[in-house]
Formats: sequence, C-alpha cells, structure tokens
Amino acid sequence: MRDYGYHNDGRFPDETPVEVRYPRSKQQERGDREQWPWLPGSILEQCGPDEWQVCVTVRELAVLRDGRRAPRGTAARNLYYPCCFRGSSEIRRRTTPGSADPGTQPGTGR
Repeated sequence: MRDYGYHNDGRFPDETPVEVRYPRSKQQERGDREQWPWLPGSILEQCGPDEWQVCVTVRELAVLRDGRRAPRGTAARNLYYPCCFRGSSEIRRRTTPGSADPGTQPGTGR
C-alpha cells in the first residue's frame, strides 16, 4: 500500500467491511453515478480528509494478474480485485453478514 501521509480519522478504520458504490459494467460506469450499486468491499486506507481507498470484493469483477477476466474456478490466491477511491457519501458500513468478502485480498497486496 502507499503511504499517503494521512492518518485515519476513525470513521472507516483500515480493513473495515463496507459497501461502496461501484459500477458492475462499462454501461453502468457511463451512467448516473448515484445509480451505481452498493457492492461489498473493505477499507484499505484513508488517503485524505474525506477519501478512502477501497477494495471491491466481488468475484465477478476480479481479474488475473495480467488484467484478463478470471475464468470460473480460478483459485482465490490468483484473483486481483478492483480498488477505487471514494468519499464518505459513497461508502457505508456493511451490515449483512456473509457478503462476498474473501478473507484475503491477493490483488491488493493484503
């Protein structure tokens, strides 16, 4: 992880399970950001006064090391999950147990 020189203010501590607005497709990405779905993820770190780096832990969005889509059955240790930067309005604590959050995040170095 990068050290952005910013200390976490505690609203979303590192490794907190969250839901984050993130598009599932290019079509959604081009659409209204407020219509993006809330997907499971986890906080990697806080990068600014109202900005966090989040790993989106949805298997269908995972890729291989070279960026290709991961075929069904790919071992979890070979998956790389997308990461994004979001403000507090696009992050909320996850309240539903059992969401698609793997115990580790190989693609993020965690």
